[in-house]
Amino acid sequence: MIRKKLGTYLAACLTVLSVQVATAPAAPAEPVQPPSPTAPAVRAADQAAASGLDALARGPREQFRRRTVYQGGVPGRKDLFYVSYDRTYEGLPVIGGDAVVATDASGNVLDTVAAPMGGLAVDTTATVTPERAAGVARSRLSVVDKVESTTLSVLAGGHGKLVYETVVSGRKDGVPSRLHVYVNARTGAVEGSVDDVRAGTGTSQWNGPNPLSIDTSNNSTVDDTRPGLRCVDYATSAPFTKPSNSFGNGNATSKETGCADVLWSTQKQWEMMKSWLGRNGVDGNGRGVTVKVGLDAVNAYWTGQQIEIGHNNANQWIASMDVVAHEHGHAIDQYTPGGAGREAGLGEATGDIFGALTEAYANEPSPFDTPDYLVGESINLAGRGPIRNMANPSAVSGHPNCWSSAIPGTEVHAAAGPLNHWFYLLAEGSAASPTCDGSKVTGIGIQAAGRVFYNAMLLKTSGMTHFRYRVATLTAAKNLDPTCRQFTAVKAAWNAISLPAQPGEPTCVNVPADDFTLALDPASGTVEPGGTARSTVRTTTTSGSPQTVALSATGQPSGVSVRFEPASVTSGQTSAMTVTTTSDVAPGTYPITVRGAGSAAHTVTYALTVGGVPPADDFAVALDPTSGTAAPGGAVTSTVGTTTTSGAVQKVALTATGLPAGATAAFEPATVASGESSRLTITTSATTPAGTYGVTVTGAGSTASHSATFTLTVREGSPGGCAGLTAWSATQAYVPNDLVSHNAHKWTSTWYSTGAEPGLPGSWAVWRDEGAC
Repeated sequence: MIRKKLGTYLAACLTVLSVQVATAPAAPAEPVQPPSPTAPAVRAADQAAASGLDALARGPREQFRRRTVYQGGVPGRKDLFYVSYDRTYEGLPVIGGDAVVATDASGNVLDTVAAPMGGLAVDTTATVTPERAAGVARSRLSVVDKVESTTLSVLAGGHGKLVYETVVSGRKDGVPSRLHVYVNARTGAVEGSVDDVRAGTGTSQWNGPNPLSIDTSNNSTVDDTRPGLRCVDYATSAPFTKPSNSFGNGNATSKETGCADVLWSTQKQWEMMKSWLGRNGVDGNGRGVTVKVGLDAVNAYWTGQQIEIGHNNANQWIASMDVVAHEHGHAIDQYTPGGAGREAGLGEATGDIFGALTEAYANEPSPFDTPDYLVGESINLAGRGPIRNMANPSAVSGHPNCWSSAIPGTEVHAAAGPLNHWFYLLAEGSAASPTCDGSKVTGIGIQAAGRVFYNAMLLKTSGMTHFRYRVATLTAAKNLDPTCRQFTAVKAAWNAISLPAQPGEPTCVNVPADDFTLALDPASGTVEPGGTARSTVRTTTTSGSPQTVALSATGQPSGVSVRFEPASVTSGQTSAMTVTTTSDVAPGTYPITVRGAGSAAHTVTYALTVGGVPPADDFAVALDPTSGTAAPGGAVTSTVGTTTTSGAVQKVALTATGLPAGATAAFEPATVASGESSRLTITTSATTPAGTYGVTVTGAGSTASHSATFTLTVREGSPGGCAGLTAWSATQAYVPNDLVSHNAHKWTSTWYSTGAEPGLPGSWAVWRDEGAC
């Protein structure tokens, strides 16, 4: 019997609560919020997205908009962050244009991933109405419950197509459907559709030993400790209630018992994700989903919004741990970057993997569902035993053990075989599992294997395939384990199911590799024909030792030249990039790819816009440096350089706008002849608020006006401290070469950090001790 006896316990808790409320202070102080651990990751990822780093290259009319930040890594030991982005084209969402940036806790960019797509060139004027598009979408379902939304979008592929994305929910051929229909916004033709609904198969069983302890609220099958998690009757959409707060009768034909099974399994899965994977809830942000028990079908579904549990041929509700964890696996797949996998087998294997992980974590004793790699083994659903076998997929219905080109066209549950087999080999090795190439594989354990797979899920983008999962899991293993042991096992498991190596997949050696990042400041510029634009190429050593980076540019049109001074730098240094145009360059926007080649090669994109006819006399304005940091009461300086770009020399008057409160700007001199320079000093006051500000420096001449931006960062704290240095602050975000004082010592920041106290054992990697004051 499945029971929970909480009446006395809840009454005692409520009594204690009433005393606490009665004696609590009337106006408790607001708690001090700790600095966000995601801040360095978000800052680095946003910079990578803005600069078009590596895989994030984009056209001049495209932008990336940050969507969600996910945390992965090894809980309690190593934090990794995955920042997902949606692409836009002239402000419209791009379907299939998403991207992910992976970083470590210090803001070090580890990888950039973007959905493969061509260069977009789309007329964004619609000739079809949204109402007509919605009507076309409705016709795709036999029963329509509602049209949820219709959004003008760009569908990636080739140069892209202007479409309406209409989401319509209901039923198709008697099964639930939540269909995304892409209707061409100029012709009305259907360009494609994707269904969020994922069907699963499984068996009903009882968990144990009984009575089970489940979290409920207000004597109902609702879990308020996990927001959004509730189990309801499919017929009424209402949770089950009991004055005794004890649910179920031990009979799987009871929907109430089904809900007790659902809550038990889901709560175990939730705990597993937190403890093993570092994930907070089903959606990654602390929320779960509704589960309905009572669907009149021999199946279970993830509808894109909720889980629906049906029955087996014995009319038992199939709310077993296998089924519940599997369907939540579909939800997790949807609530990670890139959404649910479309290639056959990926989604079903993802559900099976989360089922195996949950069984292993719950670790129920026999005769209940002990940890294993069988799916639906406890109830003989169709008279043939388990419905899938992850250790040897061919043992059930002849499902394929090995990858082949036929897998994407195979029925989705059978197509789960290769990925399920890969996961088993990675977790347990090949001692009890046949390999496709006769090789031997050493497993790393199910917890570590689950961590590799989950971190690979956080590197997903639209159009995920088995091939791209090979690359993502290798990347995840490399980031998780610097010894390369897990990387070697991941690679061996893929080889063992005959899924071949992919172009560009990572390599791993058990020594710190030398690597660097590349960025442009600014990442775009506008000139008239014959004019000159300037940018600073910034490099940073991200691992290993500094290395020589050779700079080059490609993609510039005829009449445009790019020069780097110097042409090679040591990573950590900068180079001045000058883009020069001739008078006959056609107006337009041109993406220029800047490449830095060292032990690895990285690229960023510079967007050059060439305008119309230049004035006869013209000039350019540039800043060096383009950014600076000061404490309240401190000052920063920069050189304002001017250059005559065409015609005669002219007088240029310099001004600054966008200064924070209490700050002033002074130019020495305030007016220069084009070709001369001026020294800019920005002085803050003791009351200048901490923050980052864009200060616009404008040079006004007789024929034109040009501007450049200086990024001013005002740190928290006072300008005091030893040797006149700013004292270290736990809430301040620091970047390389920041200098602070702490505990009578001077410290130089060597990396990005927030809250890493100088001198502590764990802070050696981000602070260098410069000695006593």
